[in-house]
Parts: sequence; structure tokens; C-alpha cells
Amino acid sequence: MSRLVNVRTDLYNSLDISVNVAKEAALSIPPDIDRSVTTDLGRDVKVKADTYLNKIIIERLTEKSPYPVLSEEEDFSKNRLTGNGYLWIVDPLDGSLNFSRSIPLCCISIALWKEMEPLIGVVYDFNRDEMFTGMVGEGAWLNGKQINISNVEDKNNAILCTGFPVNTDFSDKALLDFVRDVQSYKKIRLLGSAALSLAYVASGRADIYHEKDIAIWDVAAGIAIVKASGGNVQFNPSKDENRLIVKAANNLLLSVN
Repeated sequence: MSRLVNVRTDLYNSLDISVNVAKEAALSIPPDIDRSVTTDLGRDVKVKADTYLNKIIIERLTEKSPYPVLSEEEDFSKNRLTGNGYLWIVDPLDGSLNFSRSIPLCCISIALWKEMEPLIGVVYDFNRDEMFTGMVGEGAWLNGKQINISNVEDKNNAILCTGFPVNTDFSDKALLDFVRDVQSYKKIRLLGSAALSLAYVASGRADIYHEKDIAIWDVAAGIAIVKASGGNVQFNPSKDENRLIVKAANNLLLSVN
């Protein structure tokens, strides 16, 4: 029993660490920060804030925790340490293109997983000062108030959040397949941030999230928060490294998809 208590305490400490690191990183963003695009490869866009926030987050996590870090902006091999299977998964700025155009749909995403098991998640929407947090088996919260997944059971009444990852095939066939997948939902929302999309599902603002070939750092925190809020998440490795096929919703809605 004492071991379980210690694990639970360690996870709450890790959750506090990730919340504080996310807040510190967001507060460090200068009002006049350069939002220009630094990398534009196909549909993949990076801005200076990506590397700026990444440096702060990685430094703080490695100062406060012994676990290695997998980040979109970091060479994982440099951080491959012994962590007993525990791993921080970070997207310092999910929604980079939105940020570059001052579209207020972007966030900081920090998760702790043990191997392929999500444990805790933090998604901080610094534009709205909304801190989504979750610990699997304990609960999920928005600014400290408990949140729960929706109870919508019918796709015809459900709001789907989805998106097009950077390596999406935009052929006519692929787009027609996409339309067939989504046409039975009541509404479709493409926010440009997978982390926020999952946080919205966890809090009942949306009902289901589905995306293919999405990077693990885009969804790691959101997956943990959805599970913590009572939701069901199905995720499987994609054909590409560090990418997943993800579906997240309540049990009843997910069972009909």
C-alpha cells in the first residue's frame, strides 16, 4: 500500500511541476515576441517561439525531475536517460501557425507517460488563461474545477474535433475518404491544435476527437486529460515514427465509431 501511496504522491508532484513549468514558460513570452516563421517545409511551420519556449520548458523539467524528455523541438537522443520507463512528452507550442497569425488557438502541452501509458497531462491555453490538467485515475480539472467528458451518444448530435497533420495526403481520394468519415457528425471543428481539441473533449465542449498520423507530442497531454476526465481513448502507432492514430470520446460514442 505504501508503494502505491508513494507513486500517487510522485504523480501529484509531477503534475505540480508541469503546471508551474507551463505557467513560467507562458509568462516569459514577451508581448512583442517575433512571430515570424523560421521553418516552412511543406505544411510544417515553425516559429521562433517554438524554440524559445522549448528551451525554458526542457531546462525546467530536467532541473526539477529525473525523467527524460521527448519534445517536438529537441533531439531525444540527448535526453535518453534512465527514467524507469517514465517520460516527459512536450510540445512547447501546439498551434504554431495560429500563433504566427495571432489566432488565439494555441497552447503549451506537457505530459508524463510510463512507456505507452499516459499518466498526467497539462494543456495551457495562455491566451485565455485556461489550464487543463488531468491525472489518470484521479480526475481532470480546468483551472482547478473538475471537468468531465460529455454524455452525447449519437454521432448525429456530436461535435467532432479533427485536423490534417502535416504529412496528410490531400489527394482527391484521401479527401473523399475524410468526408465519408466525418459527414455523419452534427458539426466539425478544425482548431489547428490537437492538444486543445482533446482538452475540449475532456471538458465536454466537444464530444469526440479523431485524427490519423498525429505526432505523439501533439496529443500526449490531451490523451491523459481525456482519460482522467472519464473518457475512452484508442491510440495505435502509425506507420511513421512518433505518430499515432487517435480516437477519444465517451465509451458509448466511441463504440459506434
